Amino acid sequence: MSILQNKKQTIVFIDYVPAELQENKDWRIVYYVKNPITEKLEAKRPRVKPLKSITERRKLAKRMILEINKRLETGWNPFYANKGTKEFTKFSDTLKIYLKRVKLEYDEDNLRYDTFKTYRSQITILENYLIETKAQDMLAYKFDIDFVGVYLDYIRYDKGNSARTRDNYLGFLGTLSAFLLQKKYITANPTLGLSKMNKKEKKRVLVPEALRKVIFDYWETKNKSYLTLCMACYYGLIRRTELTKLKVSDISLINSTIWINAADSKNKRSKSITIPNELMPFLTEHLLEAKQTDFLFSNDNFAPGAEKIHPDRVTKNWAQMRTTLNISKSIDWYSLKDSGITDLLRAGVPLISVRDQARHHSSAQTDTYTPKELREADKNIQTSSVKFT
Repeated sequence: MSILQNKKQTIVFIDYVPAELQENKDWRIVYYVKNPITEKLEAKRPRVKPLKSITERRKLAKRMILEINKRLETGWNPFYANKGTKEFTKFSDTLKIYLKRVKLEYDEDNLRYDTFKTYRSQITILENYLIETKAQDMLAYKFDIDFVGVYLDYIRYDKGNSARTRDNYLGFLGTLSAFLLQKKYITANPTLGLSKMNKKEKKRVLVPEALRKVIFDYWETKNKSYLTLCMACYYGLIRRTELTKLKVSDISLINSTIWINAADSKNKRSKSITIPNELMPFLTEHLLEAKQTDFLFSNDNFAPGAEKIHPDRVTKNWAQMRTTLNISKSIDWYSLKDSGITDLLRAGVPLISVRDQARHHSSAQTDTYTPKELREADKNIQTSSVKFT
């Protein structure tokens, strides 16, 4: 008779029997806990993950036993939780599983590079935090609201990041939590009780017209293909990753349109955008020797070609130019798109037309780019006959 069976028979008025390891063909941590429905002690047998080293496997089992018994002592009862939970998996292992799945989605073009890059970076920072706080062996169930709160404070105050950056971390942790909850590594989403801190609107830094002339002259001499890429961002309001996926066949010079495929678009919508007259001569020259199957901007120094270019090359070139010309770091690659939208609105182009060119979800999103000096009073409200007395 095992120790557990003996305890089960001799101790009648308890809510649980502590856990112990059973090293059979399939290693299990076995403990008994009272089922609130039957009022009887029933066995739970979480599996100990196989490891190459028997010593390391026993260490893992020991940690699991300590954590289970600690939780049982505080009144925890797995019968109140979801069935089939895997809360005693190492949290760092769940991060590796999640990253592996994210990488697969990216490899199969179901996830944008920028999104994959962000998730990969977030997981690396989280893993480094676990090492720094000596919590590498933390089990998944400890990924709770207390842990998330402390981690976000670390990001905001210890690392000195902005409230907006802290909120971005919270957003990622919410996505990660949804995965962990779905796969039953946790039983509740720890981010639901936490709110965003940032109350400021996103500050858009535009490229002044005089500086645009300097940038134009620089790239016209250095790399006209990259200049055409910059112009496509400014005039076409096309995002960085989208530009690296465009094919020559997506361009119709006759119809003055560029086709953005849903699979390549951030908002997952297929949409045709307009080539303005100012952009047309640059694209025409850019396409002189191009094949229909070529990428519009390829790994061949941004000229049309067969090999796709990595999106990071776009922003690296921009950063190098900024250093050479001593331009403020606040003016980043995305300032081109922001400037393009704002300039269209300043020029009196209808809001709906700008919305469609930018492929925004709503006019309200586009309207956030409208400069204050262009905002007008509603004449119907202004001249209404409503009176206080």
